[in-house]
Amino acid sequence: MSGYALDNSWEHANRRLALLEQMLDPMTERRIKMLGVGQGARCLEVAAGSGSIAKWLCEQVGQTGSVMATDINTTLLDEIRLPNLEVQQHDIVKSELPASAFDFVHARWILHHLREPERAIRRMVDALRPSGWLLLEEVDFFPVHASSSDVIREFMVALVNTVVKASGRDCFWARILPETVAAMGLAQVGGEGEFPVIQGGSPAAEFFELTAVQMRDQLLATSALPLSRLDQALQLLKSPDLWAFGGGNIAVWGQRSAT
Repeated sequence: MSGYALDNSWEHANRRLALLEQMLDPMTERRIKMLGVGQGARCLEVAAGSGSIAKWLCEQVGQTGSVMATDINTTLLDEIRLPNLEVQQHDIVKSELPASAFDFVHARWILHHLREPERAIRRMVDALRPSGWLLLEEVDFFPVHASSSDVIREFMVALVNTVVKASGRDCFWARILPETVAAMGLAQVGGEGEFPVIQGGSPAAEFFELTAVQMRDQLLATSALPLSRLDQALQLLKSPDLWAFGGGNIAVWGQRSAT
């Protein structure tokens, strides 16, 4: 997946991903339970990061089920030792997935990094067994435009656009995810959306602070945000007086035909 800017080998990557998991895992787990994924299921977690959902899925499917966790960088996944977990280095853009192999396929916050997300979605659909479920969770940062702080608005837009700049994508596209998934021929397509209210000094604020630290050189090199404005934003993210909106979390699911 060329152009991915947030390398899992970065010294603070584990902390950054743990903060993201703290924000998103409860929603993801609720949705997976809603789809009925349970004992004996064979699951695929695409771009698994540090593996929180992969580990949770291993508990849900039990000894009779299995989970394959993939990522372009498996540094953090390789530390996990579970008998029903298989870790595989894989680039969803460049390589196919096993055909008709999984009862459940999940990917979260990865499609906005891809130049052709539709191709990745098609590969995930093709990896489903008949009656298998696909769950995609993406972020669309449209809510940040409604934040009261112009500093935070400018910071968030510059940050997320810089993160995906190399791939030619943007972080304001996931509103079309439902119609994109519906066009893949799945049944029972559904979706929902949520967006967080972020207080300065909170774990969510720290996540965006760490993302900015990791992306600092790129932000400044592209003049996406002046240094003074970046410093202002980083200070605001530490202040409990800040209240702002984060990205909208958009989830879409669908089931492959039984025949």
